[in-house]
Amino acid sequence: MERLNRWLMGEAPWSFAAEVMLRFVVIYLVLLLVLRLMGRRFAGQLSIIDLAIMVMLGAAIGAPLQTPDKGILTTLLLLITLLGCFRLLSLCSFYYRRVETLTQGDATPLVMDGRLALEHLQHAELSRHRAFSELRAMGVQHLGEVRRAWLEPSGQVSLLLYRQPRAGLWLLPEQSKTFTQRIAVDHCFACGHCGYVVNAQCPPEDHCEHCGRQQWQPAVKRLGIDRIYGAHEEDQLREAG
Repeated sequence: MERLNRWLMGEAPWSFAAEVMLRFVVIYLVLLLVLRLMGRRFAGQLSIIDLAIMVMLGAAIGAPLQTPDKGILTTLLLLITLLGCFRLLSLCSFYYRRVETLTQGDATPLVMDGRLALEHLQHAELSRHRAFSELRAMGVQHLGEVRRAWLEPSGQVSLLLYRQPRAGLWLLPEQSKTFTQRIAVDHCFACGHCGYVVNAQCPPEDHCEHCGRQQWQPAVKRLGIDRIYGAHEEDQLREAG
C-alpha cells in the first residue's frame, strides 16, 4: 500500500491533489490573460485557447516525468481539469458571444474602402509596414484593390476585393521612373500614409482628411489594367445590372 501511495502521489500528501487542481485553474486563467494581452500575431494560426492548452499540457506532464518524488495522479487530475476548462470555455463561447470575444478576440479592420484603418491598426498593435507586408503576401499590388481587410483572431488576414479596378497607394517596392509612369493614374493622388485617394489636377496642398498627413503621391493601377473605376462607379454598375 505504501508503494502504491508513493507511485500515485510521490512524497506529497493526498490533500495536495486538491491544491494542485486549484493552482492549475488559477495558472490557466492567468495564462489566458497573458496570451490575450500579448496579441494575436504571437499566437500565429492557433487560437489563444489552443496555445494555452499546448503550454499547459507541457507543464502538466513535465514534472512527473523528470522528478522522481512527483506522482502521476496529480498529472492525471491536471489533464482532467484541463479538459474540463476547455469544454466549459467552448460551451460558454458557443452560447455567449462576449465570452468568445474576451478569450479569443475579434476580427479587427485593417483596410476600409481602399485606405488603411489607422484607428484600428494601433489597437491590433500592427504597424503600417507590417500591414503592407501581409497584403503583398496575398497578391495585393495597391490599396485600391481592397474593399475590406481584417486581422482575424487566429492572426491571419482575410480580404474582400473590389470587382472593378480602382486607383490606390502602391504597396510593392519602388521601381524605375518609367515603370511608375506606366502604372500612374492621371489626376489621381493617394495619401502616402493611409492610402486615401483624391481626384486633383496636381498634388493637393491640403492635409489628408483621414490621417492629417500631407504626403501625396500619384495613385496607381494594377499591372495589365486599362480602365479605372471611380469610388462610386462600381456600386452604380451593380445597381444597373
